[in-house]
Amino acid sequence: MHIHCDRCGFERVYTGAQNQDGMPCAVCGLGRMRNGRPARGFTIGADFRPAPHDMLVPNYHAVRTGTRSTPSDFHYFAALQGSAYQAFVQEHTSYVGAFTNLLVPDSEQFAWLTPYTGNKHNRTHFTQLALARVAQAKFVDNKGRLPRLIEPFVGSGQIWLNSACWGKAFTGGVQPFASVVAGDLNHYVIGSYWTMRRLGARFVDEYLKLAEAWDADLPQRFAQLVEETRTAKGELARAGENPALAMMACFKYIWLVNRCVRGTKLSPGGAVVASCEDRTAGQLTALRAQERERLGAVRDKVVGTAFDFECRDFRRTCELAEPGDIVFMDCPFPDFSNGLVPGDAVSPETVGSRSANTYGTGDDGADFQKAIVDVARELSREGVTVLLCNFANPGLVHAYQRLVANGVAARDLKYYTFTYRSPATTTEAYQLTVVPGVGNRAVTASPRQILADWHQHGGDDVLAGEFFAPRQVLNETEMDFQLQYDAQQERREQDEDSDYEPQ
Repeated sequence: MHIHCDRCGFERVYTGAQNQDGMPCAVCGLGRMRNGRPARGFTIGADFRPAPHDMLVPNYHAVRTGTRSTPSDFHYFAALQGSAYQAFVQEHTSYVGAFTNLLVPDSEQFAWLTPYTGNKHNRTHFTQLALARVAQAKFVDNKGRLPRLIEPFVGSGQIWLNSACWGKAFTGGVQPFASVVAGDLNHYVIGSYWTMRRLGARFVDEYLKLAEAWDADLPQRFAQLVEETRTAKGELARAGENPALAMMACFKYIWLVNRCVRGTKLSPGGAVVASCEDRTAGQLTALRAQERERLGAVRDKVVGTAFDFECRDFRRTCELAEPGDIVFMDCPFPDFSNGLVPGDAVSPETVGSRSANTYGTGDDGADFQKAIVDVARELSREGVTVLLCNFANPGLVHAYQRLVANGVAARDLKYYTFTYRSPATTTEAYQLTVVPGVGNRAVTASPRQILADWHQHGGDDVLAGEFFAPRQVLNETEMDFQLQYDAQQERREQDEDSDYEPQ
């Protein structure tokens, strides 16, 4: 006789005389245990690793984009300072040369705010692979309990949305997270998530009615709605008293972002700062069709996900983290710098961390970077696992690696920091650093597995330094063979039947 969770699919043999039907699930903490064995589920072995059976797994194929690059293609490796920085990157980090060349399938499906700062690198195959592998390891360290995903800088949600869609592809069908806890100081995005949850299926239709009317008088409406956002922060704060007013503020924001030139910023008072991009009637029609599809995809994930989202400072969100959780900080970046910083520098995260004013509030300079490190240090000491995404400034690399504990030797710290090129420019390098958290043995061992899986999925061989090796020059015969092989592989992937079913 079996008993199983009606939410996550965990099952075990029923033991004991007490009736356990309806008791809380010890694995996800959200579902209820029910008598019987489900058609699909998973058990937990003696090593606390889940063993799925007949679970639905998304038909996942990473999407290749762009061409292979070499160090000479990037400005941050140029000249004397660039050469010194390249040596630093090779010695202290694992450079993932193809990071932005492999994306998750349909990588734009959740891009509901475009252009929007901070989207692209979170839609890559590597980011989602790393997050899923860390979640699997955390499950083991939690002794068979699913972690929560904590996002203190949730923004447009590209991390959790893509994890909710594709995470099961890396875990054999087992969901990587029990729930999502998130915060952000952008009151519009937080308000939009709650409006999606409240309106459900009506959200997209209600938005598009207004969008079509506003598009009919684009330049004038744009200027008018920008002016009206001066009071939107207060309207969203009173969402409980007047949800219709809050809904309207969110719709205005979505419309403005998707019709601006290069990306919006917020003023200290919460007003939108943006310039209108001139578009033809046909372009606006196509844009609304795109919005229907993407907003619908995001709404479906919001409705189907257990979440706690609130407009709050990142420190307050991090205070909610428990030892069994994973905190992913895709934080506001300072200016990029490839200038070397001594490894023994005091507070290396502050050296050269000049404010970039990315979001319009000037909150991303040295003091802010130090606050992030201080919070991450405290979380790590409590046993929380932290993933940090930022520019690969040497000072930030040193600061984040100091947080890695659990007896990791200095020579092995490089495996916890993955560096890679910016998705958009050749002048900036990024990093993703895994801080396992005290006592998490499985997470501490996970970076090597991440690299092995990356190579197996078609990524470059980081351990062999493939990116920094001289590029092989193919002759005409070899090039023709390579092109034929690539075309054959692409046809094979397209011909495979999809067994993916949307959640």
